[in-house]
Amino acid sequence: MEVYLDHAATSPMSKEVVATYVDAVRATLGNPASGHAAGAAAKHQLELSRTRAAHAFGVAADEVLFTSGATESMNWAVRVAAERPGIIFATPIEHSCAMEPLKRLGDRVVWLPITPSGIVDLVPAMEALKASPKTINALIIMGANNETGVIQPVRALSSLVKRLNPSAFVASDLVALAPWGGIAETIEWVDFGVLSPHKVGGPVGVGVVLLRRRGVEITPLLVGGAQEYDLRAGTVSVPLAVAGVHALLTAERESERHRQVCRSLQERLERGLIALDKRITIVGSEESRVGMTSAVFRGLRAEDILFLLDEQGVYASAGAACASGAMQPSHVLRALGYAREEALSQVRFSYAASLDAADIDYALDAVTEVTGKLWRR
Repeated sequence: MEVYLDHAATSPMSKEVVATYVDAVRATLGNPASGHAAGAAAKHQLELSRTRAAHAFGVAADEVLFTSGATESMNWAVRVAAERPGIIFATPIEHSCAMEPLKRLGDRVVWLPITPSGIVDLVPAMEALKASPKTINALIIMGANNETGVIQPVRALSSLVKRLNPSAFVASDLVALAPWGGIAETIEWVDFGVLSPHKVGGPVGVGVVLLRRRGVEITPLLVGGAQEYDLRAGTVSVPLAVAGVHALLTAERESERHRQVCRSLQERLERGLIALDKRITIVGSEESRVGMTSAVFRGLRAEDILFLLDEQGVYASAGAACASGAMQPSHVLRALGYAREEALSQVRFSYAASLDAADIDYALDAVTEVTGKLWRR
């Protein structure tokens, strides 16, 4: 038996999305920037997908931009913030695609406080913002954390920032929030929202930026041609964009069922983990979370757990999937106050509506066997 509990890394493409991609490949032989008939046909498909995304997420068609993925998109957001004078407020639990460019800005960035349960500590965070109302340049805050699943107070902090400085730039990594739904409600409070279709069963290699054009000047990250309304140079892959939007809209449409199923699976797995051993801690269990479980196995190393789970057909990850190969301590857990060794023992399980109770029970049996062996060493 195999149980895939790493949907927060890449959710396998559905047959429907694969078919959509293949159909788009066959139908769009031209470059969408070309003036001939084949190019016009490709452009039509691209703009149709752009319009569908705009309608679903409550933005205008020219506020939907296609990129190569969330890393490019968040690098772009940080670049926009860096080009503006003033202080950038950000959370220290952002995905590495935001953290790495932010760290290069040095003392221009003020890191907002995080509670031990993994959510922005609102009272001191608001005090920090109010202390510098004239110098607030930007706020960078993710919709939900990609390691713990904890949903962040985007609306509360964004509304305060906009009251203090209406021209401030607010960017949000909405990638982990997308399967949970509510993107349209969140983007109302955000100038620059980032989505990644491959997290919801779409193809790898395409990203979607929801850009609210309300007085915040946006400069391109990639320059060259005039694609994407002169804001992002480079030929857009029409099949990737078409299939990516299809996956995002499917996830939005099915988000209620996804939430119901994943909550049930999450509760089942976490009850089992807590009953298994007192050395296991569920990070952020007291907060509202999307469909993932971050478990700390004190005294063990995540890489050992994952290796043995893999042998039994249970696939999970250590913190952020893109950092798993490096096996560095999770910067997210370190920001929450966990010791280095504890951060190295974090295993992330993430769910999909295609799983059932039998899958969770199989995974629990495997975790029980694996951790029993490792703790006896």
